[in-house]
Amino acid sequence: MKRFPLQLFFFFLITVTFSQNKKTIDSINTLYVQGLNIPQDSIVSLFQKNLKNAKKISYELGMADAYSQLSLVYGYQGKYEESTKNTIEGIKIYEKLNQLDRVADYYAEMGYSMKYRDLKKALYFMQKGKAVAEANNFEKELKDIYNNYGVLKEINNELDSALFYYNKGLEIKLKINDTIGIPYSWSNMAGVYGLQEKYSKSRDYFNKSLQQRLIWADSLGIAENYTQLGEVFIAEKKWKDAIPLMHKSLPISLKKQYQNLTQYNYKMLSEIYKQLNNADSALYYFEQYSAVKDSVHSIKVQESIAALNIEFETEKKQNEILQQRTQLAEKDLEVRRKNTFIFGSLGLALILGLLGYLLYNQQKLKNRQLQKESELRTALAKIETQNKLQEQRLRISRDLHDNIGAQLTFIISSIDNLKFGFTDISEKLGDKLANISNFTTQTIYELRDTIWAMNKENITFEDLQTRIANFIEHAKNASGRTEFSFNIDKSVNETHIFPSVEGMNIYRIIQEAINNALKYASADEVEVIISKEQSQYEIEITDNGKGFDPNSAELGNGLNNMKKRAREIGGALKIKSSKKGTSILLKIPK
Repeated sequence: MKRFPLQLFFFFLITVTFSQNKKTIDSINTLYVQGLNIPQDSIVSLFQKNLKNAKKISYELGMADAYSQLSLVYGYQGKYEESTKNTIEGIKIYEKLNQLDRVADYYAEMGYSMKYRDLKKALYFMQKGKAVAEANNFEKELKDIYNNYGVLKEINNELDSALFYYNKGLEIKLKINDTIGIPYSWSNMAGVYGLQEKYSKSRDYFNKSLQQRLIWADSLGIAENYTQLGEVFIAEKKWKDAIPLMHKSLPISLKKQYQNLTQYNYKMLSEIYKQLNNADSALYYFEQYSAVKDSVHSIKVQESIAALNIEFETEKKQNEILQQRTQLAEKDLEVRRKNTFIFGSLGLALILGLLGYLLYNQQKLKNRQLQKESELRTALAKIETQNKLQEQRLRISRDLHDNIGAQLTFIISSIDNLKFGFTDISEKLGDKLANISNFTTQTIYELRDTIWAMNKENITFEDLQTRIANFIEHAKNASGRTEFSFNIDKSVNETHIFPSVEGMNIYRIIQEAINNALKYASADEVEVIISKEQSQYEIEITDNGKGFDPNSAELGNGLNNMKKRAREIGGALKIKSSKKGTSILLKIPK
């Protein structure tokens, strides 16, 4: 039961961590690719890392969304095979999760990415995605699907159909206030108006799109709009008006590594300068266009050439390579054997250590249990002994009360009968009998005190106060002229417990001090004060009697007994006396 809350805590911690990881993955997957102002390679790394993190925690939806984003980025880079591969991986997961909105979006994206390579397949996948989205009324997906479907219609020279779907997409975007998507619809519509030779209208829509993108800082969209406005001027054969717009677009596409747009800008600039009969500039931009166009394939070409060179150069060395590989394989095998032996030994040591630890813990637990059982048996035996001792005390106290007390009472009664039975008893004999009677009476009082202490296992200050008050009351009755006072300081805890023997010794010391004050000091006032000083209790008995010299006087049995009782309870007794009275101070550790 003690381990359960800890397990629950770890389960809660893992759940919270998993939720936080999912939240981070989702937030990255929702980033708008075209609006990220970082290089394309960095964007690829970002989503690849996000895909890896999603796989690590088996978060399938996060994996599918990461594939979707990678597909889009690779499409912008012109890496169509990578784009298609990521699209297919994403669709598989979305279909498994029954995420129909994502399935629709994915099919449409895959169709859109094929628009210049295979228009027939592009239309097929686009229509498939559109059908799923329309059947389920997925407005969020339809706004982009309609827009991209319009692009395919435009490429297929179905301009009216293109405008129709651009408008359908725009209506949804305006409805849901899609500030990012609206400029794309305006740009696409502007392009169709340009193809229809409605140049003024085309320019208006491109400018509307550009203004919105400047507010939103969509760098790729801004670059596209500059190029598109330049295209309108080119269509109108206003070559010089087109040049500044192309030059505004080109730095952005270069910085963003948007290769398709970069090579298109170079191509258009080459065409413009050709029309302006500026051969140098036309050739320069055509070379730049060719370099960008070939850059995608240049690395693979270089790799192929390098591979051929290596093949020819290393033909004679293949035997040596084979021998080296054999030697390496043997060394690798030997290393693996050693590693296996080392890891096996470490694993065995770890298992033995774990077993030893478990056995040690088990033995430790067993010893602790045996110790507790022994302590319990000792405690039970102690309780049993205390119970027997208490029973013995009670029996002895009853015997003392019933036998000794009764006998002492009989002796007192017999002495009184003797005094009153013989009228001619001498004065000396009468005094002797009176002394015997008083002594016997005092013995009864002390016997009662002893029985009181024996019947109590513990004695508190409150018990002492009551008993001493009774004693003082008897003392008052015996000595009519003496004033007694008994005070307990407020700082003293009246419920403080003393063992019965200790409590009885304290009582006897106070009793003896009061008796001495009455018998020998002829005191008019006797005061008992109990107080607390730091780690000890102080009991002081003072009187205003004639006192004595503690240094020269021979201490009687009473004072010696008081000191002995103080030592037995671990206390200290100090006696101060003068002609003005006597003070006896008893200090007891708390």
